[in-house]
Amino acid sequence: MEREKIKRLGKISFFSDLGLAIVKNPPKLPSLKSNVVNEKMEHVGIVYDIFGPVKTPYISVKIKNQYKELLTTEDVLYVLDKQDRDVRQQKKRYDKKKNSSNKR
Repeated sequence: MEREKIKRLGKISFFSDLGLAIVKNPPKLPSLKSNVVNEKMEHVGIVYDIFGPVKTPYISVKIKNQYKELLTTEDVLYVLDKQDRDVRQQKKRYDKKKNSSNKR
């Protein structure tokens, strides 16, 4: 099972010529193709690319067509990060299988 954790991506700095929203220097780097939502928890797009200097990276967000006219540089975006819930249990199951195969 997966659960989603909300992380602040940051305020939109500007929009590129290709219609991508650019966020400068987020607190933590998101994964590519992560879901991006606005303050109302509406799915507005996905993380498209990470570029720029290592110390102050830029994040480009591919915005859905229906939100291109609604978003401004005053809006704050958030990332939904998926995390596995049962990591420990999966590891225990793996260890049991590994031990049983060694006994034969």
